[in-house]
Amino acid sequence: MLNSGNSRPANRPRAAADMYPHTLPESEAPPRYGKSLLLPAAAVFVPSFILAVVGWLNWNNVWNDAKTDMERSAMSVAEYGKRTLQSYSVAAGRVNDRLRGMSDADIHEDERSLHDDLFAMLGELSQSDLVYVIDRDGHPLLASNLYPVPKESSLADRDYFQELLRPDRPDVVISKTFVGRFDGRLLFSVARPRMNTGNPAPADGFDGVVAVSVSPLVLADGLRALLSAPTDRLALVRSDGWGISTTSGLVDAGQPLTRIAPESPFHTFATRGAAKGTYTSDTAMSGASALVAMQKIEGFPIYAVSVRPGTEIAARWWGIMSTQLLVGIPAIIGLLLLSLQVMRDQRQLAASNVALKRYNDLSISRLARAQRFGLVGTFEFDMRSGVSRRSPEYMAIHGLPAVATIESHDDWANRLHPDDRQRASNELSTVLSDTSGATEYAQTYRIITSAGEVRWIAARGEVMRDAGGHAYMLLGAHVDVTPLRKTELALAESDARLRLAQEAVGIGAWEWVQALQSLICSPKMLDIWGLPADTATVSLRTVLARVHPDDRTLMRDMMRQLRGTQTINRDFRIERPTAKGDLETVWLAMRAHVVTPLESLDPRAMGVVYDITQRKRSEELTTLMAHEVEHRAKNALAVVSSLLRMTKADSADQLARVMEGRVNALSATMGLLGKGRWQDAGLRDIIESELKPFTKSDAGDGHEMTLSGPPIRVSVETAQPLAMALHELATNAVKYGALSVPTGSLDIAWRTEGDRIYLSWQESGGPPLCGVPPKSGFGSRLIAMLFEGQIQGEIERRWEPPGFLCLMSWPTRHV
Repeated sequence: MLNSGNSRPANRPRAAADMYPHTLPESEAPPRYGKSLLLPAAAVFVPSFILAVVGWLNWNNVWNDAKTDMERSAMSVAEYGKRTLQSYSVAAGRVNDRLRGMSDADIHEDERSLHDDLFAMLGELSQSDLVYVIDRDGHPLLASNLYPVPKESSLADRDYFQELLRPDRPDVVISKTFVGRFDGRLLFSVARPRMNTGNPAPADGFDGVVAVSVSPLVLADGLRALLSAPTDRLALVRSDGWGISTTSGLVDAGQPLTRIAPESPFHTFATRGAAKGTYTSDTAMSGASALVAMQKIEGFPIYAVSVRPGTEIAARWWGIMSTQLLVGIPAIIGLLLLSLQVMRDQRQLAASNVALKRYNDLSISRLARAQRFGLVGTFEFDMRSGVSRRSPEYMAIHGLPAVATIESHDDWANRLHPDDRQRASNELSTVLSDTSGATEYAQTYRIITSAGEVRWIAARGEVMRDAGGHAYMLLGAHVDVTPLRKTELALAESDARLRLAQEAVGIGAWEWVQALQSLICSPKMLDIWGLPADTATVSLRTVLARVHPDDRTLMRDMMRQLRGTQTINRDFRIERPTAKGDLETVWLAMRAHVVTPLESLDPRAMGVVYDITQRKRSEELTTLMAHEVEHRAKNALAVVSSLLRMTKADSADQLARVMEGRVNALSATMGLLGKGRWQDAGLRDIIESELKPFTKSDAGDGHEMTLSGPPIRVSVETAQPLAMALHELATNAVKYGALSVPTGSLDIAWRTEGDRIYLSWQESGGPPLCGVPPKSGFGSRLIAMLFEGQIQGEIERRWEPPGFLCLMSWPTRHV
């Protein structure tokens, strides 16, 4: 028998505050904004703080990943630099050995022959530009690029010459970069003291220098192949800070490389002789902040340095945070608007409560009942006469003029909401019945005011009974709880939005209550752990039983940490049952904090978990692929190195053409393997890749070629030798066989039979064959070495009248 609502229609009777306009004491005035502002502040601060924590965690992860990348790059560069510098040092030693026992005069006398020998040695060093010999006074004796050498020139001012002139001279000196005096090129030298000469023994033991000069540009090309990201920078730097090669900032005719700034932490690590180090620097990239990793090259006073700009690291972090901000910022705005609405409703409710308190002060009896039942509008229902007396506040709550009124029971019943009318009437009748014996009355229902407004009413009352137990009077009050109901609904909607956000991003929430000795879990938490969806609470033992055996010690540590530091921020694994009945391993991230509610002294732990299995698998796959690519790259370099040593040619141009074709064949195969994630490649794809330059185009040029055979995947170990063999066959066909004339054609077929694969190469329409050639070329020996030696393949060659026929086979275990 009461009323509710946030707004009052214009024709509604005056409220209690209007009916009694006397001034309130300051202590009874409507509350000012103060603590009520804490709700919107918390609505903004808490999710913002969570976003900030997530951003900080993501930043640490991105920074640690960048640090790992840079340290790995520095190690790769150090390995590359070690092999390269050792090869130059060995080359200088070979020159020493070639000149062993020869005096300066002997060298002058035989300069032409020695010059040719040095030139030949230089051809075996793919990255060197110059090999030369200097006498003890700094004058050139011999050079691989000049004949005769300008003996009147002096190189005594070079830093490597000064280093080797000292009594405590090192075995090998890596010089600073310098501009060559004879060709103007940017170079640095790997120098060794000249030993065992035919000159009279010098008093100081110094008898000249043997040096190998290298272009930093050529060395930089090798460094670029090791870059983890296009924006990174790799360099080789002497321990005194002078660079000898870098992947950026080099020009052929430029100035020598500069020295690392004295204030850089590089010098601190290098001065201590540290094997490696990682630091941030503002001088590594033109004043921009950058992450730097350095690794000492074993056996040389040289450091491998890798640099990543801070802007690149920040960009990767923003890429991760942008998705989270797209969800977090709208959620914060929504919570803020909701909290402002709640704050306004609370203030309106507080103002109503103050007005009601002022009115209750006017009547001692009403004040007593208000103190007992928390009344707002009072009523007295006399069942003997059927008369109900309503206070002015009661009438105002029901949307009627705020004057004391006498009503009947039917007047109250007619204002009840149709959906609540039967229930509320029956409940009142039950309480007032003689058989119930009830002395208190309480229920909540809705009414509809004369203006059509729906209000929630909380009715409370006291039943007066005579000696026979018969009810004769009901004293009570009505409270408008509409704002409270709306607040409850708003909070429920807020909780639903939070749960929806957690479900959307796969976050499960949980709460550990010490008194219950169990976990209260959200539906997503139950789903993540593979627990029944209808479980209200879960025992800690049940949850811990799902933890992976290898991580149970970690879980015990986490629980101890929670008691000590009040927080958890760890990753671990669980074993979750699948629909098939077996177990799957899932990686989870847990974040938790211990809180003590205001209404209780019993602390409780609250936290979230989310599935990071895909991220962990991606990290493992990335690491695996990095190792695989590194392994394959080393293999490819080894093959190219072998080809360089074994390939013979009459001129440098011919050598370049031959090597270019073979390296391109190897490169094309590696490209196919890369598309197959370094697992395998299609046999047809390999053949088409090698024959692509000779196939007939849309314009009609090229040769007729036929390929036939079933789909077959070829392993990494087989793909490269097979591609090199096909390349040699194609090269020979272009030079001497069917592909050397326009009328020539080629038919390639393959099949599987038993545990072997068979491939036939049939040429036709080419120049007439005169039988087996008198001698086999390098291509034939290369095929035998790669194909037969590496994968136990077999090759049969027939020089038949229709054309050259090659039959190849290899075991299927290499497929």
